[in-house]
Amino acid sequence: MAILRFLIDFYPLIFSWAASIVALSVFRRSLPLYFKLLLVFIILYAFIDTTGAIMARYYKLSNHFLYNLVWGLQYLVISYFYYHTLIGKTIKKIILAFFGFFPLFFLINACCIQGFYTLQTYSIVLGASFMLLFAVSYIWQVYTSTETQSIFRDPVFWFSLAWLFYYGLNLPYLGMLNYLLENDPKFALRFYVRVIDFSDCLRNLLLIIGLLCKKKK
Repeated sequence: MAILRFLIDFYPLIFSWAASIVALSVFRRSLPLYFKLLLVFIILYAFIDTTGAIMARYYKLSNHFLYNLVWGLQYLVISYFYYHTLIGKTIKKIILAFFGFFPLFFLINACCIQGFYTLQTYSIVLGASFMLLFAVSYIWQVYTSTETQSIFRDPVFWFSLAWLFYYGLNLPYLGMLNYLLENDPKFALRFYVRVIDFSDCLRNLLLIIGLLCKKKK
C-alpha cells in the first residue's frame, strides 16, 4: 500500500526510471564518450530524483542542495553533448565560454550569494537559458540541413525537444521559486504539481523516444 501511495504521489519517477532503463539498454562501449556521459547521467538522475523525493516527502528534509548539485552537473553534461553535436563554430565557442564561466558562477553563488543549501535560482536561470539556446540551435541546424534523413529518426532532435519543452516551461517558475515559497507557497505547490511534474514526464518521454531511435539505429 505504501508503494502504491508513493507511485501516486510521485508518478514522474516512473518516467524517470523508464528513461534510465532504456538508457541502460542503449549503452554500449562503441558509443562516443559524450553520448556515454549523457546515458550515465540519465541513469544517475533517476536515483537522485528518487532520493530527493523521499527526503522531502517522508523525512521532511530540504533537498535543495541535492538538486543544486545535480542540476549544475546536468548543465555541464548537456553542454558537452551539444559541443560534439552542433557544427557551428560560433555556438561551439559559446559552449566553451559557458564551460569556463558557469562552474565559477556556481561556486560564487553557493559560497557568497544564495548559499549551498538554498535553491540556487540564479544558477538555474543562467544554466537553463543556455540549455534553451543549445536546444534551439540544434533544431535550427536540423531545419537548415541539406541532408534527406528524417529528423524523427535523429535521437538528438528528440533530446533537443525534451530540453526545449522542459526548460521552456520551468525556467520562469524555477527562477522565482524561492520568492514563491516565501510569499505564496500554495501557488508554488499547485504550479509544481500541475506544470513541473507534467514537464518532467514529457521530458523523460521524449528522451525515451530519442534513446529508442539510437537503439534501433
